[in-house]
Amino acid sequence: MILVKIEEAQKVETPHGVEVKKLFESEHVQVMHVTLKPGEELKRHVTPVDAFVYVLKGKGIVEVGEEKEEVKKDELVYLPKDIPHKVINSGNITMRFLVVKTPKQKIKGKILE
Repeated sequence: MILVKIEEAQKVETPHGVEVKKLFESEHVQVMHVTLKPGEELKRHVTPVDAFVYVLKGKGIVEVGEEKEEVKKDELVYLPKDIPHKVINSGNITMRFLVVKTPKQKIKGKILE
């Protein structure tokens, strides 16, 4: 069994300048925990693998390509590889969500803004 406690998870430096913690990684998948304070965002970027965002707390705006949708707790968004996307905390409380990438991302994504 692998048990990961969020308070003990490894922090990851990203170009987004927000709190990201690595919860799990194998050759097939990566699971990250992202915390966005009100007004913070994951900048518009592309990744070379498919990803999913699952909202744990709060609400935000997710942009995928030309689409834009408000998301909230217990909702999941699919982010296809090579399609520009971003996440913005549009609420007044901290937003927390999981990012699941599959397969494991081996090449860095590219910030577009």
